[in-house]
Amino acid sequence: RLVLRRLYPLAIRICEYLRLSEIQGVSRILAHWACYKVQQKDKSDEEVAHAINQKLGDTPGISYSEIAARAYDCGRTDLAIKVCWLGLWLVGGGVAQGVTTRCQPLQLLEYEPRSGEQVPLLLKMRWSKLALSKAIESGDTDLVYTVVLHLKNELNRGTFFMMLQNQPVALSLYCQFCKHQERETLKDLYNQDDNHQELGNFHVHSSYAEKRIEGRVGALQNALDEYYKAKNDFAAKATEDQIKLLRLQRHLQEDFDKPYLDLSLHDTVSNLILDGHHKRAEQLYREFKIPDKRYWWLKISALANRGDWEEMEKFSKSKKSPIGYLPFVEIAVKHHNRYEAKKYAPRVAPEQRVKAFVLVGCVRQ
Repeated sequence: RLVLRRLYPLAIRICEYLRLSEIQGVSRILAHWACYKVQQKDKSDEEVAHAINQKLGDTPGISYSEIAARAYDCGRTDLAIKVCWLGLWLVGGGVAQGVTTRCQPLQLLEYEPRSGEQVPLLLKMRWSKLALSKAIESGDTDLVYTVVLHLKNELNRGTFFMMLQNQPVALSLYCQFCKHQERETLKDLYNQDDNHQELGNFHVHSSYAEKRIEGRVGALQNALDEYYKAKNDFAAKATEDQIKLLRLQRHLQEDFDKPYLDLSLHDTVSNLILDGHHKRAEQLYREFKIPDKRYWWLKISALANRGDWEEMEKFSKSKKSPIGYLPFVEIAVKHHNRYEAKKYAPRVAPEQRVKAFVLVGCVRQ
């Protein structure tokens, strides 16, 4: 009640009598007094700043940002600047001399020691660039996000993007935000920065959201163009192969009335073999240049799963096996068909033949 009646000296005396800690007692009263002082219109900025300097001294626990905010709310921007500067000197352990000297706003606020308290005030006073720098210096990602989203709403898109380009940390955090919330904005960011690699990745990711095959292929084609611009030959080739695979899968789906879309190349070939479409499987093997060893493993596994032992035997005799003949034995045994496994045991390489005969139960041989 004494504080509300502005009987500050008496309130301080009572705090001292009650032996309240300085932060809980005197500091709170002086902060309230300072907030009242900056509202006095009959006093000049220099007079008020000097009075606050003399009264507060090095009193701990004073929120100078709160005092400066009150001054700004009263339309006294210059005074708010001086209070921020005063806070710097007092927190630093000295008493500000020459506080009435007029200084540039940015020079004063650059030295404000408490970013967490100062950043909201900087935003309020429309010193957005400095607010962003202070937030980044603080290492508080939430504070950076607060400033970035404030700037997003305050500035036009071009100016906002240009500001982010000069702040890599803020740009990185905003990109993370856009990946989850505003993917189209992410595309605009990459376009402005001519980041063809990330644009390619963006289009690949977008292709998965397309329900129609034409839309998916179109998105992948855009990705392919960006990868070429980024000179990423590996990504370009992989994307080109995916486009080719999608188109082939669409034709397979139309021809056989069975779902092939979105299968991997491995699963597509395997399913074709399982369904008995060996020529189509051979076509994919050649077009996508599947390594011989991988294709042979894939085919004998699929034939065994299908139980097509006749086709497997025929395949084994088509040319010399690049994986040898022990895999034929192992797969046949795995499917509990020792009769078929015995056909391949004599053809196994000498160094592996003993293992093959053991697998088929011909221990004597």
